[in-house]
Amino acid sequence: MKILSLIIGIFFFAFYIVIIDGIFYNGSYLDFPYILLTIYFFISIFTLPLVSLEAGEATKDKSVFISSYSLIGAYLISPVWVASKFFKSKGS
Repeated sequence: MKILSLIIGIFFFAFYIVIIDGIFYNGSYLDFPYILLTIYFFISIFTLPLVSLEAGEATKDKSVFISSYSLIGAYLISPVWVASKFFKSKGS
């Protein structure tokens, strides 16, 4: 399941690259404002497998709309989620 989450994270990152590079801005994803998002989403590739199972369990009994988009939400907040868990465990 973690390998599948990694593949999905790579797909989301590739989608981000295509959107930024070609459709919206006709610029580079390595220019200043977008390099920060690029780094954040690159980190999200590797933190998504750690968070995806928890996000799936948390939205298991929710409506179809919420559970369908829980993986996208997990991808977007996974670095923050992993960092908060790290600092909570380090503080305890």
